[in-house]
Amino acid sequence: MQTWRRTCSLVLTLALFGLMLQAETLTLSSTFVNKVKNKATFPLQLELDAHLTSPHRIGRSGDDGDIHMAGRSDDVQLPMVAEIMNAGLDPQTPTVDDMNGASSGQIVPVAGVWRIWFEHPSPGDQVQGDPVDVPANSNPDHVFEIHPITNFDGQDIADSSLVPIAKGQKTYEAYPAQTAFAAYDKLTATISATDSAVIITSGKAGYNYAEFIIELAGQPQLASQNDPNDNGVFVLANVYDLSDPETPVTSDVRRMVFVENTEPAKQVMALAKGGRMHVLGVPRVNLADVAALGAVDSVSGALPYEMIIVAVLPDPGGPAPAPAVAAGKPPLGKPASGKGHKKHVPSGQNP
Repeated sequence: MQTWRRTCSLVLTLALFGLMLQAETLTLSSTFVNKVKNKATFPLQLELDAHLTSPHRIGRSGDDGDIHMAGRSDDVQLPMVAEIMNAGLDPQTPTVDDMNGASSGQIVPVAGVWRIWFEHPSPGDQVQGDPVDVPANSNPDHVFEIHPITNFDGQDIADSSLVPIAKGQKTYEAYPAQTAFAAYDKLTATISATDSAVIITSGKAGYNYAEFIIELAGQPQLASQNDPNDNGVFVLANVYDLSDPETPVTSDVRRMVFVENTEPAKQVMALAKGGRMHVLGVPRVNLADVAALGAVDSVSGALPYEMIIVAVLPDPGGPAPAPAVAAGKPPLGKPASGKGHKKHVPSGQNP
C-alpha cells in the first residue's frame, strides 16, 4: 500500500511539474492593453523575417489552409506571427506573391485581428518591450498574433479571408464546440497588474479553430461608436454545439468579435437579440476582462477569453427542426421572436 501511495504521489508531482513547465508569464504594457482591449484589429509595421512559401493543406487541426509569417514590430515588441487565412484561394494569390517577393527584413504594413493565445508559449517568460530575437522560422514560440490578416502591404484581403476554409472538394474540419469550449473553460491563469504593466501567467492552450452556434444575448455593438479608428463589432452570445442546439456548452455568455463590413459582421448586425448564427471562430484572451481583474488585485482562476468570428458556416440542417422552434429557438440566421434567455454579463465583457 505504501509503495502504491508513493507511486501515485510521484506521478502527481511529475504531472504538476509538467504543467508548471508549460506555464508562461506574459507581461504587457498597460498602455498597450488599454489601447487594444476593446478593439478587433491592430495595424502595425512588420519587419518580415521568415515565412512559408505556400499555404498549409486543408484537413483538420493544423492543416488549416493558413500561411504563416514571422517577424518583429516596434508596435508590438513581442515575438509574433501573422497569418493569411484561406491563403490558397485565388483572390489571395496577389498577396501571397507579394509576401514571397519581399526580402528578408523588409518592413511591410500589416493590419488584422490581434490575438493573444498561449498556443505556442516559449520556455521563458515574455516581457513586452524586451529585445525580440530574429525568428529562425515562420512559427517561432509566441503568444501574440495577427490572425487573420485583413490588410497586407495595402491590399485589403478581409473579404477573401473571412470565409469558410475550403478549396475545391476539401473542407476544413474544425473542433466541435463541446470539445473546444470544454478545453477553453479549463484554462487557468494568474493575473496581476502594476502601475505600468498587466501580467498574465497561464499554461499551454490549444483547439485553434472551433465550429459552433451562437445565440445573441444582446444587440451587436459597433466599436466605432466609442472609437472612430476601430472597425470591430462586439456582441455577447451563448454558445451551442451542433449536436445539441438546446443546451449551451458554456456556463455563461462569451464575447464575440467581428471585423466590420465583412460577411460575418454584416450577418450579425442584421440579427436581434436571440438571433442565431453557425460560425467558425478562434479564441483569444479577453484583455478587457483581464484588465478589470488585474485592477482589483492579483487573482487566480479561469483564463478570460473571447472568440474571433472568422466565417459564417452554412446552416447544417436547413430549416430549423420543429422541436427547436417550439422551444423558442429560431432558425440559424433568423431573429428570435421571444425575449430569449437572460444571462449574467461578466464584468468587462461589454465593449
